[in-house]
Amino acid sequence: MDLKTVRSLKAEIASEIIRPLVSEIRSEARIVRSTATRRLTGVEGGIALGIAAGEGKNDYRLAVRVQRRALENNARLREQIEEAARHKADITYIGTVFKGGAVAAPAALPWHQLRQRPLLIGCSIGHYSITAGTLGGFAHHVESGKTVILSNNHVLANENKAKVGDAILQPGSYDGGKKNKDKVGALLGFVPVTAGTNNLVDAAVASIDEGIEFDAVTLTGAGKLKGLRKTPLRPGDKVFKVGRTTGVTQGIVTAIEVDDVVVSYEMGELSFDSQIEIQTSGSGPFSSGGDSGSVIMDEKGYACALLFAGSDQGGSNGKGVTFANDLSIVLKQLGLTFEV
Repeated sequence: MDLKTVRSLKAEIASEIIRPLVSEIRSEARIVRSTATRRLTGVEGGIALGIAAGEGKNDYRLAVRVQRRALENNARLREQIEEAARHKADITYIGTVFKGGAVAAPAALPWHQLRQRPLLIGCSIGHYSITAGTLGGFAHHVESGKTVILSNNHVLANENKAKVGDAILQPGSYDGGKKNKDKVGALLGFVPVTAGTNNLVDAAVASIDEGIEFDAVTLTGAGKLKGLRKTPLRPGDKVFKVGRTTGVTQGIVTAIEVDDVVVSYEMGELSFDSQIEIQTSGSGPFSSGGDSGSVIMDEKGYACALLFAGSDQGGSNGKGVTFANDLSIVLKQLGLTFEV
């Protein structure tokens, strides 16, 4: 199918098949929820729809990402989707998707979990009250005219709970960062993440304190950042990132324009639209807890996405999939330009 056709099919299946059937299942109280205290906020509550690669160049098919076992095992739902998608749907169970909080550090800390001066893309960073995430990169803040640090809301703004001016530490507190010696900047702004609606980004920026040097182009272990990618990512594109936990990893875009991805946060389960799905092309996962905030580059080194969440299931090797915001949307919502 061409891109226009699969986009139309995605909207049709969402409105005519998934929403009515999931509403029916909910009414029968058969959906398995991740915790008793959290509620599903996505319209579909566990079925994300996107666009995957087809059989050849410029050929696409529907990507169906199932997050609830009760829905995975629903033969009626699968049959209806397969029939509507002309039996060419890419249906995969990915389980619960989590925001990327920090995970336990190894005995010998890698460079990206240590103090870095100048500041480097991919190093540990975070609001003083969170564990640690990743310094994704540096951008130009149009309103202030200054260079700023780019990462996730849940890394720099603590899921909307932080205040503008709060201290940002490098390394993050989980990696030993202290307010009295490791403050490198202050929260400047963020896009709120909201329950009850579908979000587009999990993103925030921080100012850089006077006297703190930074390197805006070095991708340690992966060359130099070339700038901002000018065209949208497509299924099959090769990408890489530098992150606080897993360092440099390689991946492949497996779906684009993925809607109704339900992500587990401390504040509850939030839903996201227009996301990019990536799976690893190596032996390990593309990302893990603590890699949140990483800017993702295409294979030529052009920035194209902002990593914010992942699952521990799904993908061709069962290592899970990663979800990322379209970087062009992030830049627009935060009032940034991305130049090197």
